[in-house]
Amino acid sequence: MALKLPREAFLAIAAVGWSDGWMRKKEAAGLLRAARVCGLDGADLAEVEAAAAKAPSLETLDLSGVGAWEAAVTYAIAVWLAKLDGVVNAEELANLRTLRDRFGVPQPKLDAAASAAFDVTCLPGGASVDSFDFEALEARLREKLPALSVPPAAG
Repeated sequence: MALKLPREAFLAIAAVGWSDGWMRKKEAAGLLRAARVCGLDGADLAEVEAAAAKAPSLETLDLSGVGAWEAAVTYAIAVWLAKLDGVVNAEELANLRTLRDRFGVPQPKLDAAASAAFDVTCLPGGASVDSFDFEALEARLREKLPALSVPPAAG
């Protein structure tokens, strides 16, 4: 799989998950599965595990190293995580807007990223933490955001 995201992306996703004051077990499991699928391990994964247990601050995260493609992937995963419990509340929407503003990616591109996450959620098993298809998410993001898309990894 070519989806790779830095630790900071998952800390931002965790902050969105904590928007309502707690992170449900399903959200924490989704966050950690996404982090593993997207290449985190060792100390970076441990930091994300800690963020699943105690909320990080979105405002203090250094997201300057997150490029436009990574921002779109991060946003898509954050939207998926926010919807895992069946409700996206006002606090989650506010943190998604903060994330958008921090990334500086135009809203239509992030809307397309959110739409890609929704498309994958509609696939059989797509609403499940254990079976959400991150490869399908990557494919949908490449279709919807070709200008941001990085070439697939060789191999």
